[in-house]
Amino acid sequence: MSLTAKQLAIIEAQLDEEQVQIKRYTHYARLASDPQLKSRFEHNAARHRCLYNRLLEQLN
Repeated sequence: MSLTAKQLAIIEAQLDEEQVQIKRYTHYARLASDPQLKSRFEHNAARHRCLYNRLLEQLN
């Protein structure tokens, strides 16, 4: 399936947003002293990493 220019732009914008979220949650996890909170931040970073990878697959 070939993507339109608009679809590509949307995916690229979402990729940028996922990168921001990955960095944000990874940073929060490093700062967290509470183990449950740290785990939650790590989980959120992993979830956004998964979404990022799925979007990348759409471009390949």
